[in-house]
Amino acid sequence: MPELFEAVRPLPATAARYREQGWWRDGTFLDDLHAAAGRSPGRRVIVNWRSAENRAVTLTFADLAAQVKRFADGLHRLGVRHGEVVAFQLPDWWETAALTLACWGTGAVIMPISLRFGRREVERMLTATGAVLLVTTDRLPSPEHIAALARLADGLPSLRHHAVLGDASHVGALDFDACLRAVPGPAPRHTALGPDEAATVLFTSGTSGSATAVVHSLNTLHAGVRRPLPLPPSSQGEPFPVLTPLSHGVGLRNGVLRPLLHRTSALYCDEWDAGRWLDLISAHRSGAPFAPPAMLASLAAEQARRPRDLPVWGAVATLAASPSRELVDLLRRTLSDRVVNSLGSTEAAGITATSPADPPDQAARSIGRPMPGVELRTAPAAEADRTASVEVRGPSVCLGTFDRDTGRLQWRAADTDGWYATGDLVRPDAEGGLSYAGRASDRISGTTQLMIPVLDVEAELREHPAIADAALVGYPAEHGDLPCAVIVPTGGPAPDLAELNAWLAGRGMTDWYRPTRVETVAHLPRNELGKVRKNVLRAWLTGEQPLPDTGAG
Repeated sequence: MPELFEAVRPLPATAARYREQGWWRDGTFLDDLHAAAGRSPGRRVIVNWRSAENRAVTLTFADLAAQVKRFADGLHRLGVRHGEVVAFQLPDWWETAALTLACWGTGAVIMPISLRFGRREVERMLTATGAVLLVTTDRLPSPEHIAALARLADGLPSLRHHAVLGDASHVGALDFDACLRAVPGPAPRHTALGPDEAATVLFTSGTSGSATAVVHSLNTLHAGVRRPLPLPPSSQGEPFPVLTPLSHGVGLRNGVLRPLLHRTSALYCDEWDAGRWLDLISAHRSGAPFAPPAMLASLAAEQARRPRDLPVWGAVATLAASPSRELVDLLRRTLSDRVVNSLGSTEAAGITATSPADPPDQAARSIGRPMPGVELRTAPAAEADRTASVEVRGPSVCLGTFDRDTGRLQWRAADTDGWYATGDLVRPDAEGGLSYAGRASDRISGTTQLMIPVLDVEAELREHPAIADAALVGYPAEHGDLPCAVIVPTGGPAPDLAELNAWLAGRGMTDWYRPTRVETVAHLPRNELGKVRKNVLRAWLTGEQPLPDTGAG
């Protein structure tokens, strides 16, 4: 893994160009923390709701700096050294932020792991990166999961330690407090990561295919948080609510890094509960939500059910693909008069965004224009519907990617002059921006070899009164992929294939867009940000693996 990290280092000319433009720098987020702790020691930086304790814990910059130093000393005493990988599967606690910064302070590369990943996925991630330390808690995601990880640690030669935050005795792991919070003896000397070295390994959602490991430096992360959020000043109050997990790139940037760079504060909650989040936002008079559509939909539905006294925001912002018109209308009725939409990725942070100055319904039909510092180029993917594939280049694009299961390098900026193929498909919108047309890997060719517009079909399926949710997924046929509608009924009888196609025909949908198969499930498999895991659905449809916990019919 050190060889791979060295292989993705940016070219000197690239580093010089981005420094000259002001996107990259010679300092790091540790410098930001120390400067803030020195000049504003009593200013809060993290407000952390702890569900089990039923209280919020607040840290100042001075508190955070002290904890980071203690953790860094502990990591060094455990033998963690420069360039080694530290993995952690932790809730959204302040300890997660402190451990992140402490790893960088000792020269270690972090690998945050979502709580949604099970033992099989965690094992593959640990193996691929050669992680030397895994940090978990004693209760999340479950005691059985922690015990399985403890057994797993015995079989991985590179994994020297497994530390547990909480009661470690029943799994035979190291006690986090004893190893990382204690301050025994004089502090060791650390060699911190440089700004252009590999600093973070993040994993893509794997919604279309297998998970890919994405390598960022402190400077590519810095470029992502130096760029302003696509929200008006009235929406950026403090503390900023971090609804996306800290294990995700958006949560890492907005929950850990942005507060350090801009000397602001962040609000964490260690469980996803829309009602709890609204209560916290109301109590702390926080900034506006900036989250994926599924999370915003939950907030809006809860606010409609039981209104809270929320701050007045100039806009709220959605992430990823364009939200539906129905969701935009709901958000405008419950949270803010305006909705901004932003497209980003694990590999490239924010790519495009609409503006609060755009028409009120713009977010439902556009992903906007390139954000500052971002270059886009497109290549035609389907002339019939003016669809184009997208490549992106800029200072927040990752250093490289590698395959999770083989450890093989897949892409690095030095080989393509920095251009990264996002896999997204777009069309021009009416206002000079772009509209989202889906993922290239999700396109279905049909037997005509003409691409089926998946998002359009899914939108029409969801309009059916008996359908609560739907996904269109391709399954192999003799002369191409055929479309299967995977539907979640509203509670009554599920429509059969003939009824679905009659519905789509009545809505004026082209005949070869229509599904040739229909399957019913209790719910669609989604990742932590609400994206449908179409790779899981495809594997289920082809009989490669069962569909987990869906109650498939």
